Amino acid sequence: MKQKILILTVFFVAMAVYGQEASKVTEILDAPQLTTGQAAYIAACWFDPANETMDFHQATQFLVDQGMLKEGISSTDSIRLDELAGLCMKTWDIPGGLFYRLTKADRYAFKDLKALGYFSTNDDPSFTVAGFQGMSIMFKCMEYNTPALPTE
Repeated sequence: MKQKILILTVFFVAMAVYGQEASKVTEILDAPQLTTGQAAYIAACWFDPANETMDFHQATQFLVDQGMLKEGISSTDSIRLDELAGLCMKTWDIPGGLFYRLTKADRYAFKDLKALGYFSTNDDPSFTVAGFQGMSIMFKCMEYNTPALPTE
């Protein structure tokens, strides 16, 4: 009986904890404009799943400390496509072309991801991005360096 109560208690505590993180992802997907903090949250969680407990401001500061975002950037600012591309290239180690490798500039990251088909031909680097579109781009970048499952 004690074991069943312990299992139920652990189950409900785990559901409460993981429910909060799911609400963050839902908030990101529903956002009319993706913010720097929301994009930073996804990237920070990629580096370490323990970062799921961070809020958007803490995730932004984490990536600033890692040198992946510019100093003084606000977590509440809308993220532009070129900034998102730069964050994706750094987070998922996408090598990019010669100019990106030399400069690590967001504009070259945008051009490289556009060449890979992650952006449409009509996208401009200064456009802001909706939450769903931003998550879609980040998931494509995650797949770039994720090993394929072995086939039999």
